[in-house]
Amino acid sequence: MKKILLLLFVTLSLSAADVNWFHSYAKASETAKTNNKPMMLFMNKPGCGACQYMKDNVFTNAQVIDYLNKNFVAVYLDIHKNDAPKDLQVNVTPVFHFLKSDGSKSIETLMGGKGVKKFLPMLQKALAASH
Repeated sequence: MKKILLLLFVTLSLSAADVNWFHSYAKASETAKTNNKPMMLFMNKPGCGACQYMKDNVFTNAQVIDYLNKNFVAVYLDIHKNDAPKDLQVNVTPVFHFLKSDGSKSIETLMGGKGVKKFLPMLQKALAASH
């Protein structure tokens, strides 16, 4: 019985893990500068199928969650209501901006939904380019 309860606890703990999202560009930028960490901005909007795919299939992946939380300040912004600078505003979704801790771009902006096999290497590339 103890083994079953332990297994259930571990399973629930793993499924409860989530990306530590910021919902304010200003607060995320401040944190990135203070901690000398790059930022990954996820620009999305309600009703976007590719955005929902990312939320359901990529940002729930344990490797992606761990990599983002360890190496980035992750920012989740609605394109209609956000405080991002004008040069980061977009009309299409999803869009991913990869920024150095000072707010400058580290790699090209990524557009469209991607699976874990393509998204994780983009995070690794952005991290390497941010130092």
